Amino acid sequence: MIRVLWPHRFRLLILMGLTVLLSILAMCSPLVTRAFIDNVIGLGQKDRLAPLTFWRVFLVLALPLFGYLQIRLITYVGQRFVFELRNELYDHMLDMSLRFFSKHSTGKLVNRLMGDTGKLANMLSSQTMGIISDLACSAFAVTATVALNWRLSLVIWVVIAVFLINYRIYNIKLGHMSRAFSIGYDHMAGGIQNRLTVGLAVKSFGAENREQIRFEMDSAVNTELSTTTNQTRMEFSQNSVLIQNLSRALLYFLGCAMVLQGEMTYGDVTAFTAYALQLLGPAVRFSELAQQLQEMRIALERIMEVFEERPELPSGVGWKPEQRVNGQVYFQQVNFGYSADRPVIRDFELNVKAGETIALVGPTGCGKSTILLLLMRFFDTQQGSVLLDGRNVKTFDLRALRSQFGIVLQEPLLFHISIADNIRYARSLAPRDAIERAARAAEIHDFILSLPQGYDTLLGSEGLQLSVGQKQRLTIARAILADPAILIMDEATSALDSESEAAIQKAMRQILAQRTAFIVAHRLSTIRDAHRIVLLDKGQILEIGNHDQLMALPNGRYRALYLQYQNKGVIRENET
Repeated sequence: MIRVLWPHRFRLLILMGLTVLLSILAMCSPLVTRAFIDNVIGLGQKDRLAPLTFWRVFLVLALPLFGYLQIRLITYVGQRFVFELRNELYDHMLDMSLRFFSKHSTGKLVNRLMGDTGKLANMLSSQTMGIISDLACSAFAVTATVALNWRLSLVIWVVIAVFLINYRIYNIKLGHMSRAFSIGYDHMAGGIQNRLTVGLAVKSFGAENREQIRFEMDSAVNTELSTTTNQTRMEFSQNSVLIQNLSRALLYFLGCAMVLQGEMTYGDVTAFTAYALQLLGPAVRFSELAQQLQEMRIALERIMEVFEERPELPSGVGWKPEQRVNGQVYFQQVNFGYSADRPVIRDFELNVKAGETIALVGPTGCGKSTILLLLMRFFDTQQGSVLLDGRNVKTFDLRALRSQFGIVLQEPLLFHISIADNIRYARSLAPRDAIERAARAAEIHDFILSLPQGYDTLLGSEGLQLSVGQKQRLTIARAILADPAILIMDEATSALDSESEAAIQKAMRQILAQRTAFIVAHRLSTIRDAHRIVLLDKGQILEIGNHDQLMALPNGRYRALYLQYQNKGVIRENET
């Protein structure tokens, strides 16, 4: 937090100076009032009327002026603080591994990034900065009340002690309630995000009523927590106001009694009660801020929970190749599991030449996608190593390493930007003609030209809605335009019809011939042209060779699968 605020240190010093100045000016007002009562009215010192009137007018004008400057400065620094904190937090999240995002729901992370940082903006608000002013005023008021009548000031100390007891009791309750509400809100936001994401499944199975009931249950829990928290906060505030009103009445009574006994003047009582309110007023305001301060503290804890999670794979360190790598890959006795007791890859050994196309085949869960995640270093091997051009991938700078890859996933990932910007996502400065060549290769160019805005058509919820096949072609065009050293296609053509798939495969033969490629497929008809086909089961290689070699094995597993599923569909789980 200090690092984020450090660039604004001079503005903060000015802000604190303005706050102290406002406090001093506010504390002068009771003294001026006392002088009016005792000197001008009581003693008839008419010569003091003009200067006292000047100071009264000065205070009336100066207080709102400096208050306006304070609010302007608080607003600027507070908003810049939130802006920079969000950027810092988002950048930290982007450096985290896939394990981090699988552990935390999207809704929970969005709450941290937007909700909790927004609450921290209240750290720099007129109310919280007023605490500094209140402390300064309170110090001055304590000195003034002791000077005016030390015996009467003892009553104020008793009242302050009662305020502290009230605060201590309710502060603990509000802390537990605020934390419980934040956890419940994270749970509800994560559930909403998940249900809206799989809206097709919800509607397909007619589960709208069931999901509505779940949402109502989550919402009811959060509503009850919110209601209880607000009731506790109101009890806290009302108790503070009650203590203030009772103490004010007591001080008026005792002050008047001392006037009648000749121990104080009317001006002394007026000034004393004014300063007493300068002590009691902050106590009430602090009580009203208690819930906000609790929320700020909990928000800070929740943000720091994210900052304290360190990336498993630090970025920005390591070797950065000056040009595209050749694409030679060697998996050397690789062992890996997402948990220590459940290995996914066992003693995996594979040497891939530059420019070679490797097809990974096998049932769901056999480790095909995991092998590629290890190659791109989304996870690190637990034993063995992965070499790229003879260099361990752990020695690469992460972003430099991943820039060598182009990837097309089974589920097309597109952004809510134009078609052209989606295609050139990996090469932000790519010219339009290069974008169009990539679109032609992906068999999507003619469709794009048929749109009224062509390549400038906006995609997403506020723009054009595409079919799954059209989305997939755009992601293929993106990978083509990236011109990577290594191309990864994970079920890339599974959403396409046979005609479109055949057209894309024909167009991509030239592209695959110039680079190393890994193709993950269940549909065996899509991998016949691969240089080598690797049949996997339970993280180990069962068979390896090209299509003709594997088909020549009399009792081969691949041969049996191919004959069974040729033109019939895809390999199902446990078929190997």
